[in-house]
Amino acid sequence: NLTYTENEIDDFEVFNSFTDSRGTILIRLVRNNTQAMYEIPSPNKTYNETGVILSYEGEILSQFHIGEAFPINETLTMSLREDGGFLRTYIWPNYTVTWTRFSSLNDQYQPIKLGEGVFYIPQPQDIFVMYDVFIKVDGGYGCAILTNSSLPITSKEITWRAYVLFLPFNSNQTTDLFILYESSMPWYRMWIGPCRVSYDGTGYGCFLKPYVNETYLRFIYNIRFISEGSVTLINRLQFRDPSNWNFLDSYSVFAGGYIVVGIQSQTERVGDLYNTTGMVYDTIDFAKGHVHMNIYPMKNTFWLSSFSTNNTKEWTITTIDLPKLIQYGTFHERFPNPNINRTIPEINSTISLRYKSLTIMYYSQVNFGTGNVSIYQYPNTLRQVTSGGSAVYDPVTGLTNVTISVFSSTFNRPNTTYYIVVDTNFVMRLQNHEPLYGIDKNIWFLTTESKSQDLHTDTASGLLRLSVNGTSEFKAAYATLGYSVVNALANQIAEAIPVANSRISIRNAFQIEPNTQPPQLLLRMDIGQLTDDKEPDVPDLINDFRVLLKESQFTDLSQNNYTAWLDSTYNFVPTDDLWRRYKFAIILTVVLLVATSLVYLFAQRANKEARNFIIFTIVIIIQDFIFDLLFVIENSNDFPELFLPSIITLVIPLTFNTFIALFVILSENSREDKFNDWFRKYPQIAAVFTILSCADVEVLKILSSQVGRLNLFSATFSDRAESMIFWASCTNILIEDVPQFIIRFLYHGKNITYNILPTIALVSSAIGLLFAVINRLYQITARCSQRRCQKAVMQDDELEGIPVRNINGYQIVNRTVTLE
Repeated sequence: NLTYTENEIDDFEVFNSFTDSRGTILIRLVRNNTQAMYEIPSPNKTYNETGVILSYEGEILSQFHIGEAFPINETLTMSLREDGGFLRTYIWPNYTVTWTRFSSLNDQYQPIKLGEGVFYIPQPQDIFVMYDVFIKVDGGYGCAILTNSSLPITSKEITWRAYVLFLPFNSNQTTDLFILYESSMPWYRMWIGPCRVSYDGTGYGCFLKPYVNETYLRFIYNIRFISEGSVTLINRLQFRDPSNWNFLDSYSVFAGGYIVVGIQSQTERVGDLYNTTGMVYDTIDFAKGHVHMNIYPMKNTFWLSSFSTNNTKEWTITTIDLPKLIQYGTFHERFPNPNINRTIPEINSTISLRYKSLTIMYYSQVNFGTGNVSIYQYPNTLRQVTSGGSAVYDPVTGLTNVTISVFSSTFNRPNTTYYIVVDTNFVMRLQNHEPLYGIDKNIWFLTTESKSQDLHTDTASGLLRLSVNGTSEFKAAYATLGYSVVNALANQIAEAIPVANSRISIRNAFQIEPNTQPPQLLLRMDIGQLTDDKEPDVPDLINDFRVLLKESQFTDLSQNNYTAWLDSTYNFVPTDDLWRRYKFAIILTVVLLVATSLVYLFAQRANKEARNFIIFTIVIIIQDFIFDLLFVIENSNDFPELFLPSIITLVIPLTFNTFIALFVILSENSREDKFNDWFRKYPQIAAVFTILSCADVEVLKILSSQVGRLNLFSATFSDRAESMIFWASCTNILIEDVPQFIIRFLYHGKNITYNILPTIALVSSAIGLLFAVINRLYQITARCSQRRCQKAVMQDDELEGIPVRNINGYQIVNRTVTLE
C-alpha cells in the first residue's frame, strides 16, 4: 500500500495513475495556484493542472505544469515504451479532440512537450459523441471516435459511426481515419471504450455499449482490429444478469485475455476475467471504496486506488496479482512474454567467450520489423545493436525462429554479465503484420565463462582516421578544449572495447591524410599492456577494436559523441613490420655500403697517397640528396606549414651548387694548363660529375683525388678553384644542411605515421650535417697549417738568398737541387 498527502491541493482529484520502468508513478492533480495558466469561474480561486512524479516509496520526485485545468474528457495515456513518454488528450474547444505529446522523464524526472494537434471528424453531418485513447505495442497511440448523424433518423440511414486513427511513435502526423462500426439502429445512446492493445500480437479491441434507454444495457460489442484499420472480429458479450449489471471498464491482461469491470446492485464492483475466446475464466473481488484502477502489464498486476474520508485527503494504492491464462511454463515464469517460446541461450545461462549467435523462438510465424536487438554489458555498456534487417530466419525451423549474429568483440570478457534487450516491433506477426512485444532490459541475462590467462607485457600502436565531418568537429572542439578532447576520445574508445582507460591513449599530435579529399585527420593510438586477466590481451584487443570500428553503426562507437568522429572505412592500422615493408631498401643500402667499402679498399691499396675518402663523401652526398628529393615529393605536403620551406631548401642549394660547379669547370678550362689537357681527354667524366655536383659542389674534388691512380681522376685544380669549392661547401652547410635538418626534425616531432622515409631522411640529414661540419673544420685546420708551412719556407729561402718571383699571384722559388 502507498499513501500520499499534499496539503496545497484544493478540490483534490486523482484523474489517473501510470507507471514506468524507472519505478515511478505519474499522478495528475488539480492545484490551487495564484500563477495558474487558466482561470475558471470560481470566486477568488485560480487553477492549473500539475503532474506529480512519485517513487514507489511515496517520495515526490518532481512536479510540472501539464496544461489548462478542467478541460472536457481529459486523459493521460502512458506509452508502452520506456522512452515513449505520454499523451494528453481532451475536448477543447468546439468539441474537437486536442492532443499534446510529452517525452519520457529526463534525469530530473521532468517531461518535455514534444508536439500537439487535433483529431478531426471527417463527415460534416456527424456530431462528435465521445472518444477513447489507447496505446500501441510499438509505443504510439490510437484514438477511437464515436459520432452520431445529425440527419433525421430513418430505418435505412447510418446513424452511428465509430472511427479509429493512429499517432505513430516519434511522430506528430496522424494516420487516416478507419471505420470500425456503422449502424442504423435507433439506439437511445451509445458509448465507445475502453480500447486496449492485445500483447499477443492479435491487434486491438474496442468496446461499444448501445443503450436501449437511459439505464438499460443489454449487451456490449467487442470489436477487434489491427493497425491497418481492418476489423478482424466483432464479438457480442451477453451478460448473465443485464438488469442488475452495468459496464464500467475493461483492461487487457498481459498474460492473456481481458478484464471487464462492472457495477452490480448499484454499488458493488465486480470484475470478470475473459479468455481470448470470450469466455469468463474467473471472477475478481474488489474491496469497497476503489474508484480507480489500471493494469501494470509487465508484472501482470492489477492496480486499484481508493480515497479516505478524512480531511487529510489521502489515497491508497493496492495491487492484485492476476492469473496467467497463457500457460507459460517454468521458463516463462522468469521470462514474461506471451509471444516467445524460448531463447538460445536461455536466461541466466553461462556462455563461452566470443559466443557467436542468439536465437529467439516465437509461438507464431513472424517477419522482421523496425526494432533492434541490443546487447549490453552489465550494467549499461552497449556492446552491439542488430536491426531486424540484419537478422535471419533459422533454416531448419523456418519463420518462427530468428537468429542474430553476434560480433566476436561483443562477449569478449570472461566471467562477465551481459543482458539482451529486444525492442517491441523487432518482429511482427506474419498473419496480420502487428508488432510483437519484445524483451525489457535486465531480464535476459547471460554470463561468460571464467578463463584465466597470463599477463603479457606486449604493447602496440596504430593509426585512426577521422571522417570528414569528424575532422571538422574535432578541430573545432580541439581549438576550444585542447588535449581534453583527445583524452575524452581515448576514454570513449576504452569504454567501447571495453578495457581500463589507462590501456588506451592517443598522442597529442595529428596530421592530414594526404590521399583524402576533403582532408581527413590521422591520430595515433597507443595500446598498453595487459594488467587485468578479465580484459583481452593486445592481439585480441586489436581484433575487437577492428570489429567495433568496422561495425560502428551497430556498436557503441556510433552512439558516443567523440567516437562517432572515427572513419569506419579506415579501420585500425597497426605499426608496420619495417623489415617486411622495407626489406628491399634495407638490403640495397647494405649492398651499397659494402660495395663502397670494397671500392675504398681497392683504391687505398692502389694509391695510399690519394684522397680515397672522397669515395665515402660522394656516397653520403648523393644519398642525402636522393632522400631530400624523395622527402619533398612524398612527405613535404603532410604538414602544410613545412611544404614551402622544404621546397626552398631544395631548390636554392641546387641552383647555387649548379652555378658554382659550372663556373669552376668553365673558368679552369679557359686556362692553358694541365686541367685544359685533362678536360680535352675526359669531357664526359667532367660532364657527369658536374651534374652530380648539383647536390654539393664538393663532388668536383673527386676529379683531382688521384683515386686508384686513374688518369680520369688526375685533373689539376688551381688554388683559386680549390678555394671556391671549399667556401661553396661551407655555404651549403648554412643554406642546405642546417635548414633541412631543422625541417626533418620538426616533421619527426609532428609525424604519427609509420613511413620510414622521413626517419631515414632525418638520419641522413643529421649524418650529412655532422660529416660536413667536421670535414670543413678539418679542411680549415689543414689549410691554415699549409699556409703557415708555406710562409716559413719562403722566409727560410729569402734568408738563404734564393730568389723568389711572383707570377700571376703565385710565388715561384728558383731552387737548384744537386742529385748525387
